[in-house]
Amino acid sequence: MFLMTGVAHFVGLRAEMVSMVPPGLPAPELLVTVTGVLELAGAAGLLFRRTAPLAATCLGLLLVAMFPANVHAARAGITTAPGDALLPRTLMQVVFVAACAAIPVRYWRRPGSNE
Repeated sequence: MFLMTGVAHFVGLRAEMVSMVPPGLPAPELLVTVTGVLELAGAAGLLFRRTAPLAATCLGLLLVAMFPANVHAARAGITTAPGDALLPRTLMQVVFVAACAAIPVRYWRRPGSNE
């Protein structure tokens, strides 16, 4: 998911993502670029056992930080797909944040994982 959305920050849906940035934030194009790079870096970090817990934690925080853009997009009607309404977006966000949280929790609970 993070690989696909990270790529979408640069091709395909870039204009839509720029329009999702809440109006009070500066440099929407730069914010979309930075968050796209962070999503791609996080997706790469999930591939390795040593970096997966940190990558998942950072991606979860990134999802929380980007949630206002989802709220803005839903309220402004920027996209029209049924899954773009506020409730489905919120539920999807909860699932993704929970999935991100599960990785470090599992890692830190596993015996011998801090070696």
